[in-house]
Amino acid sequence: MKQTKRNGIGTRGVTRREVFRLGAVGAASMAFGPFVVTPARAQAFNWQRFRGKELYCIFYKHPWIDEMVKFFPEFEDLTGMKVKYEVLPEVQGRQKLTVEMTAGSGGVDAWHASMHVEKRRFWKSGWFQPLNKFLEDKTLTAPDFDWADMTAGAVAAVTQPDKTISGIPTFVDPFVLFYRKDLYQQKGWRPPRTLAELEDQAQKLHNPPGMYGFVARGLKNANATPWAYVIYAFGGEYLTRDGKSAIGTPAWVKSMEWYAGMLRRFAPPGVVNFNWYECSSAFMQGQVGIYYDGVNFANQFEDPSKSKIAGKVGYAALPSGPAGHFAPTFTNAMAVSAQSRNKEAAYLLIQWATTKQMCVRELLAGVGVGRVSPWGHPEVKAKPKMPADWYTAYLESLKIGRAGLPEIVDVTQYRDIIGVGIQKAIEGAKAADVIAQTHKEFQELLDKTEK
Repeated sequence: MKQTKRNGIGTRGVTRREVFRLGAVGAASMAFGPFVVTPARAQAFNWQRFRGKELYCIFYKHPWIDEMVKFFPEFEDLTGMKVKYEVLPEVQGRQKLTVEMTAGSGGVDAWHASMHVEKRRFWKSGWFQPLNKFLEDKTLTAPDFDWADMTAGAVAAVTQPDKTISGIPTFVDPFVLFYRKDLYQQKGWRPPRTLAELEDQAQKLHNPPGMYGFVARGLKNANATPWAYVIYAFGGEYLTRDGKSAIGTPAWVKSMEWYAGMLRRFAPPGVVNFNWYECSSAFMQGQVGIYYDGVNFANQFEDPSKSKIAGKVGYAALPSGPAGHFAPTFTNAMAVSAQSRNKEAAYLLIQWATTKQMCVRELLAGVGVGRVSPWGHPEVKAKPKMPADWYTAYLESLKIGRAGLPEIVDVTQYRDIIGVGIQKAIEGAKAADVIAQTHKEFQELLDKTEK
């Protein structure tokens, strides 16, 4: 394929060796083994093997998907296959996918899986096509694919308890802090190092209706992921050692008071219904001073055609809390449906979407990836699109990363349970009452699903 050149991100001062030192080394010693290039293997591989096939995919709206689908014409030329797809908001997309899978229609061939939500549930339901044999098959996996180049954290996220591989990682997405660098410079501030500093800065920036001090997700279900940061910062855990709900603790009450209180006092009106789309929009329109979310949403901030604050955004690892310094992380992957009638053809699609070349393209668009080598690619270094502190914040956050959601069967139901609680607290309910009810409902959920 001909490589399309685009503006990229800067990687000044960060080397491939540093990426490895951060724990991002590829896991070449996995059970299915490393993939060694040999002349015989190179001759055996054929991208045109499934020429004439048509694939149907469901994707959740995300900057990674926005970039990937731009190159579908190249995939179609390379393979002789056609790709039809839908890109839907995450909640709606997952609902549609679940309906399709539950019906057993076989109509979906591949999707962009949110492993932090779907990993255990979809695996237990038998909806992931295991990829181990595909990865080992020299006629299905291109000789330059290089599974060992995937980061260790990403590999762990797609590996199930039975050692099956449920998807090919696309990225590990840590949450980071976004702030108005221009306003901070005017005030002589540095990025906040503690939750107390963040709160103080948000209060001082807050001057509605022209400027709101802070924003984060308030919408039910969507709000569970940013809140994970506050839970860890205050010392909370999801589960006890014996797998019971650990929600009913003082740390959870304190985290609820802090998060709901910040949104109630310093966020724009209607934040109780904000997903990341609304939060990002308010931030890009210059209406908000401080925002935190997934690092991969930041590429739009630097696009002058979308953002009024391009060039004015600072990026930093999230500040520490009373219990320490943490960043919630979330991993996505391209997956093949176990119900697909075109499993091997769909595997070619997800393999192509996660090649080194495609990962370089994602980085050049300011979207992170699940591989090691693209971060040090010469073109990525030479054509910075994103500021240097974006890259630094990304890698620093990987060092302090923790899985952002509990690894249970029904993550979606957990997100709904806690999401309703967060909304109630934003609207004025007492944090202790909300946590007590959430603890009860979460334990009931675990009793039903974790057997």
